[in-house]
Amino acid sequence: MFIVIQHQIHNPEKFQECAKAVFPLPEELQVHQFLPAPDLTKAVCLYEAPSIERLSQYLDDKLNEASTQQYYSVLTEHAIGLPQNGT
Repeated sequence: MFIVIQHQIHNPEKFQECAKAVFPLPEELQVHQFLPAPDLTKAVCLYEAPSIERLSQYLDDKLNEASTQQYYSVLTEHAIGLPQNGT
């Protein structure tokens, strides 16, 4: 499933450090896009994962207190521009 994450970044420097620990991703998680704001206080990501729970479990642990995430699944039949290899 495709999942969008909205990151509210509390500490851009710490977020960048924590984000390094995210990679390499586990096999069942795939990131397609990372779209940060110019001031690095917000970002949006597009992932593929088996569930929101699995993705949030992994990322929230790695990103720690540097950011707060909101997750939602994508309604694929109405989406535009999704990667073709989506599950």
